[in-house]
Amino acid sequence: MAESNLEECSLEILDIPDDLDDDLLSLYFENKRRSGGGNVVSFEKNGNHALVVFEDAETAARVVSKSHVLQNTKLTVRRKPPKDPGKLLLKGINPHTSLDHVELYVENVTGMDCETDFILYQSPNKDLVLVHLKKPLDKDFQMLKDEVSKKNLNGGKVTLEQVESTDSILVASLSPALTEDMLELYFGSSRAGGADVIAVSMLADGHAKVSFKDVKSVECVLQKSHHLEGTDLVVEPYFDFLHALEDQSSVSAQDEQGTLTDRNQPQSPTVSVPVLSVSLGHKAALADNATNLATSASAPEPSVQKECVSLVSVHDPTKHHLLSLSSLLENLKKDHPKFDVTLGKDGVQIKGPDLIEAERLKTEVLKFLTGVVEDHQMYDKLKAEFLGREDVKKRLSLSLKSVPSTYSVSDCRVSVTSPSRSAVKQARDLIESQISEFTVPIDKEYENVLSSTDWSDFLVSLDFCSAKLSDAGGVITAVTLTGMEKDNHEKMVAFLSTPRQKEIVLSMEPGMLKFLQLHHQGLMADMGEVILFPLDTGDGLSIQGERSVCQSAAELLSAIIGSVFTKTIVVTQPGISRFLLEEEGVSILAEMTAKFEVFIDMAKVHWEPLEDGDILELAWKMTACQNFQRSSSANTIEEFTSGVPNARNSTDAARIEEAKKILAVIASDLNPQPSSFGATDIESADLYSDTQDTSAAAEEEDDQPQSLQTHDLQSSSAPMNTCSLDEDASFLLAIQMSMELNQRSDAEDFQKALELSRSDSMPNQENTQLERAYEVSLQDAIKSANKAEICVFANYNHDLVRVDIALSKKVGLRQCEEKVEHKSLRKLSSHQKRCIELIKRKHAVEVSIQGTTAVLSGFKEYVSEAVKELKNVLRRTENMMTDAEIMKTVQWVWFEQGSSSKAIPYPPDATVFIENAWKMKQKKTDILFNNQPCSIDFEKMEEHSLASGKSVPIKRKMLSTEDLYTEGADEEYGLLSSLPEVCPVDVDSDEFQNVVKDFYDTLQDSHNKIKIIKVDKLMNKLLHDQYRLKKASIERSSSEAQVERTLYHGTSETSVKEICIHGFNRSFCGKNATVYGQGVYFAVNASLSVSDTYSPPNADGHKFIFVARVLTGDFTVGKSDYKTAPLKESSGVPVRYHSVTDQISSPTLFVIFNDTQAYPEYLITCKKIYS
Repeated sequence: MAESNLEECSLEILDIPDDLDDDLLSLYFENKRRSGGGNVVSFEKNGNHALVVFEDAETAARVVSKSHVLQNTKLTVRRKPPKDPGKLLLKGINPHTSLDHVELYVENVTGMDCETDFILYQSPNKDLVLVHLKKPLDKDFQMLKDEVSKKNLNGGKVTLEQVESTDSILVASLSPALTEDMLELYFGSSRAGGADVIAVSMLADGHAKVSFKDVKSVECVLQKSHHLEGTDLVVEPYFDFLHALEDQSSVSAQDEQGTLTDRNQPQSPTVSVPVLSVSLGHKAALADNATNLATSASAPEPSVQKECVSLVSVHDPTKHHLLSLSSLLENLKKDHPKFDVTLGKDGVQIKGPDLIEAERLKTEVLKFLTGVVEDHQMYDKLKAEFLGREDVKKRLSLSLKSVPSTYSVSDCRVSVTSPSRSAVKQARDLIESQISEFTVPIDKEYENVLSSTDWSDFLVSLDFCSAKLSDAGGVITAVTLTGMEKDNHEKMVAFLSTPRQKEIVLSMEPGMLKFLQLHHQGLMADMGEVILFPLDTGDGLSIQGERSVCQSAAELLSAIIGSVFTKTIVVTQPGISRFLLEEEGVSILAEMTAKFEVFIDMAKVHWEPLEDGDILELAWKMTACQNFQRSSSANTIEEFTSGVPNARNSTDAARIEEAKKILAVIASDLNPQPSSFGATDIESADLYSDTQDTSAAAEEEDDQPQSLQTHDLQSSSAPMNTCSLDEDASFLLAIQMSMELNQRSDAEDFQKALELSRSDSMPNQENTQLERAYEVSLQDAIKSANKAEICVFANYNHDLVRVDIALSKKVGLRQCEEKVEHKSLRKLSSHQKRCIELIKRKHAVEVSIQGTTAVLSGFKEYVSEAVKELKNVLRRTENMMTDAEIMKTVQWVWFEQGSSSKAIPYPPDATVFIENAWKMKQKKTDILFNNQPCSIDFEKMEEHSLASGKSVPIKRKMLSTEDLYTEGADEEYGLLSSLPEVCPVDVDSDEFQNVVKDFYDTLQDSHNKIKIIKVDKLMNKLLHDQYRLKKASIERSSSEAQVERTLYHGTSETSVKEICIHGFNRSFCGKNATVYGQGVYFAVNASLSVSDTYSPPNADGHKFIFVARVLTGDFTVGKSDYKTAPLKESSGVPVRYHSVTDQISSPTLFVIFNDTQAYPEYLITCKKIYS
């Protein structure tokens, strides 16, 4: 900030209370609304005064124009007093220096006369002197300040400062009757100048200090004479830094000034050695006063002889250099061994015991300096530049040292400086003799070589030589040192006669290079005199050939590159990167490239096809190998099933009798076969998946609760014995009691499982990071597929706009959106979510899910592919259990070697991991236990440790038969009720809408011909338990991922009640169709079930359609003579299919031969609509 601007931006704050906080004051002046202020550059407080510097002068002017009150205190704000041009302050004076000595010093520095031009005022400590100027300075203050700083005064380092204008006056000759109030009223009146008085302080000896708000008021008051109460007042300006003078002595009349003191109170420097400082501009005056100065300097201590120091300032660098070259100083030291004569940075310093002799030595130095002569001579530009070279200067200075002389070059003028005129002439002749000139002819066609970097590098390699082409051309003029002409001439001729080849590398973006090759091919082909090679890196051109031609070609190509327009177009659409990199997108870009004469750079468009494979398998592979913690002392299986009673009381007996009645009713309606529980086919024996280690399972029986032991059956290919009615009833009772003991909410169970998981199994951080890395990589690939950043190069700007518009239109026309409805979408497992992410990645589409609806958007072809894959994934995973359901119902255990072969459960989260792998039909899966690698073999049902090489048997167990694979937790059944419960489904509920929607979606051509009357929900506890147990068996033995389907069964009104009570019994089902076997038929589409053949209307025209959950499992094509599902031909053991169908690839119906394989969930009552 300039000094003038600094003064305009600075304000003083007066009368600040002691208790006013500095931060509060600063914040006040930064607040524009309250103070008018703004940004404060600096804030300095000193006592009850403060200096504020604002960022601009306008803010300062706004602040000073307002009145200010802060915390009920009025603040005085005024502009900072300006510098007083009539007063200067000398600081750092040796206190032993007399005032006469200071007068002589000031005269020499300023060139002014003490008697007529200035008056000196000395501070009480004699370390400060105020110079009161009677007329303005001839010199600039900064120059004067620099000159003073270079001249010591009597051993003291003196500095010069400007003094701020004072805001106070000193009033003398006061009568005792005058008070402060009287003085304030007087000096505030128009008679005394009409000034704004801010303070009056009474001093000793009839003096008073009066301060004004405006420093300009001081000058107005001083211009007038003042008479008050019969007394003539003596009024003078007041300076704080000289105030102590008033207390020591009165002011003499000849001074015509008041007593003044320093506000900053500087400390005076202490210097014991008297120093005489001499300026070359005033050497005569110093010589005349040498004796007087010596006398005054030694006056304080005449009896002690001190070392005398004289300094001859030499500010001219040329004269300083001449002194260093000359032998003058050495000769003086030789002739006066008691004196030390040295050349320093500021000049010549002379130290010795005799002041008079020192003055003589100083005179010798001054004579040398005053005799220095400078001569100027003009040279042509080439020679002047040659002489100005540093290497030439150093070489010539060796010859000029004997003169001694030095020279400097400014443009074409060479200035030679020597101690005398004769020496100047000698030096000039010596310089002329040391330089020589020669010429070299050059053909016109080679003159462009002289503008190349090779020529510049060649000239640098020459010793002491400068050259240039003559103005007329055809000749090179060179200048060198005498004796080197021949050698440099030969080198120059050899350089010019050698053919010069050049390679220029022109860097550019790869897209720009492709644009030049595509649309400026003809121009580049016409450059036959040069060879153009694209760089291997693809980011530039190599131009090779004759130097001048290469340079011209490079300039032309650079100009073309500079005229090319570029634009980065960012397209954000699902699958845009895949589209642009595949055949159709490439064709569109090629069409636009030719049509608009542009090049479209696809370097930043990335898409890599995903490996083609099963999405479910791929999602599982992305699940990192998990690490779990476990110990051999883990809780045994009893702890997970504790609390199940083993004894039966009277209540239990009553319940058994009730169960017997229900079973008896069922048995009466079945074909003459073993009971429904005992007659389940071979697959039902595989209820708990114990197919390998029968011995371990046998020993495990002692560890099982009684309620589960009855049906902890081992796998066997032989038929099972028929269970008695008592055994069936006992089993149902065990199921019921298990449910009673499991009345805690799912949330509580899940929370406990989570806590157990945290305590027993902490996942390895590295595996977590690996899985997160998979996820980040997948998300990055999806984002990359949905965003394309292309760079377009064109000759004209409007072509860029046309490409942008055309591309947007073509992409927009190919976008579409399709919806997929599925109930599983409402609650997706983590595995299903990962599958959907992989679908997005594989097909480059966007999938958003709202409730049970998935919206797929993107390019039409990609969306169609993704919809098929999504439906397939949802179909195959719709029956997957959540982690909470797995931890509640399934348990995987292992048998520690060397122990009593008791089952030790895996940690809950390890169970979830193993169960999911088992559900995915994995033969093996890798897992970490306590950071040790292990492998789970589902074929052998073993856990194998890769570290120890040992294996232990494992087993899959069911903790509860409650709510195994269905949404039974949401259903309310009567406690072993003998009759099923039927309740209508609310029309406004989501459940009703979902059932109706699925029904209408499969009506096909009958969609507008059927009207739904009502929907009832069936809840039959016995049928539901039978179905769940059957499902557990089929799911373990089935090779199909989807073992359960929602199908439709049309029936007559008379069969409705039988099905609701007894299920789909073949004794009253299967009457309408036996084409594919003598079982119960179910339709994939409701359009088949609503036909009158399968659902004849009653008297009111109502038709009855059951919505059933059917366990289709493994199926094959049926035949009319089948009374049960056929055996699997590929199996080594007699294992049967679970159902049959009309066609394998796209079934329209299924037939089951086991009544427990279907559960009636809803009954739809509808009627036909006749137009």
